[in-house]
Amino acid sequence: MSGQNQTNTPYSKRVDADWLQMLDRAREVIRREAKALEAVAARLDEQICNVAEHILSTSGLVVVSGVGKSGLVGEKISATLASTGTRSISLDPLDALHGSLGRIRAGDVFLALSNSGETEELRQVVSALKAQPVFIALITGRANSSLAQEAHSVLGIGPVQEVCTLGLTPTTSTTAMMALGDALALIIQERRGFTERDFARFHPGGSLGRKLARVSDLMWPLETIPVLRLGAQLAEVLVTICGAGRGAEVAVVLGGDEKIVGVINPRTIAGDLMRAQHLELEASVDAYIQRPPDAIRDNASLSDAIQVFLRDGGDVLIVQDTAGRFIGLLSRRDVETNSGLRCGSRVVDV
Repeated sequence: MSGQNQTNTPYSKRVDADWLQMLDRAREVIRREAKALEAVAARLDEQICNVAEHILSTSGLVVVSGVGKSGLVGEKISATLASTGTRSISLDPLDALHGSLGRIRAGDVFLALSNSGETEELRQVVSALKAQPVFIALITGRANSSLAQEAHSVLGIGPVQEVCTLGLTPTTSTTAMMALGDALALIIQERRGFTERDFARFHPGGSLGRKLARVSDLMWPLETIPVLRLGAQLAEVLVTICGAGRGAEVAVVLGGDEKIVGVINPRTIAGDLMRAQHLELEASVDAYIQRPPDAIRDNASLSDAIQVFLRDGGDVLIVQDTAGRFIGLLSRRDVETNSGLRCGSRVVDV
């Protein structure tokens, strides 16, 4: 390949001995770390259950702490705990030794990460915490280390060998710590009965939030919807629609039994007003009533709503609670806007 092409192309599928060697090494790194994780899983004992039970039994925080790469892993473990229902913060040991130790209270769980088990800053923090009723857990590669002797519970990753050719760069050890943190967070999540709905409350933004959103999150509440009765005059209809808070994209018509008879699209009435020189405002609205939309439960997912829109082609859905009562409407347009998906071949305005 010419030098000119190499300059202009950000990536080219090049095959030579040097690249093949790098590729083989990259695969070896991943395989060796995967093998190390198998050993960590086999070594795991009931201590992780002990830590999980203490976290589940307290209303306090899980404070995760480490130095260097272990500290970065601790931040990830803390974030995973927090997003799965366990209140958690990460704390730099140096900050803790200069005043931030005050963030830790009686009943909290202190989870320390140290591969060597001899990290001096963590040893000082743990020594200071011994005077408080704080449960101390440790993730380490050395079960007989100084920190392990002070901890109430030790989660050992074992004497893992770093995959770095120098044997120095934290690689295998940090991967093992992170996997152990994931295991702890997930068994706690499952013991809490943490649901998809709970997860959605902590992830309202981005594609994940849209995926987990429910019909109740996007529906028009009953108080924002114009509600009419059978036989209502057009004058009443126009006043009711114009006074609605949502711009009156649709109005609902109820019968004597409080059930939905149908809906009215204000644009149909507006079109007649523009075409007609005179419109009988005393006339009944019944001629403008369209069939009731399909119904969906308020706790259904937006994915469920999309399937209904695709199947039936309507522009709105009736929203019912678990007792089958009418509590609102769901707009096709709102679903498409918030989910980033189309409920048909084109976006249809209500």
